Amino acid sequence: MKILDLSAGNRAVWHDKANHETLYVDIRPEVRPDIVADSRALPFNGPFDLVVFDPPHKNNSGGNMVRSYGHWTAEQITSIIEGTAREAHRVTTYEGLMVFKWAEHTRKLSTVLRLLAPWWAPLFGHGVTHQQKGTSWIMLRRQNWPWVTHAAS
Repeated sequence: MKILDLSAGNRAVWHDKANHETLYVDIRPEVRPDIVADSRALPFNGPFDLVVFDPPHKNNSGGNMVRSYGHWTAEQITSIIEGTAREAHRVTTYEGLMVFKWAEHTRKLSTVLRLLAPWWAPLFGHGVTHQQKGTSWIMLRRQNWPWVTHAAS
């Protein structure tokens, strides 16, 4: 299996932080990814079977949060989500999957999933309800074109 982590950072979500099947990508050289690149314009092709995507969730105002995660405007976050979804679609196999992490600090999960929708469809996951705010993990499948409806046999 070939895995692509498009927001590797300090690999906080990984149990095996040096998984030999994974290519770790981040825009920040100081976190020491395998490849320093903007996930919206990847300098390579696939095919990858699985993508891990933990985009920025909010505008960090300063201190340790900025040092750890950077500062991103709302417009930049939207661009990162949409552009990375498109690029992840480009470099994955026809049966590709994406593990997506989202924390509802400023945007609802449902809003963010719509940004992924042209390229990725949610399958299952641990979502949050309207009564709670927290972190969600969602498994998405790659949308394949052209969309074909299959008649029941």
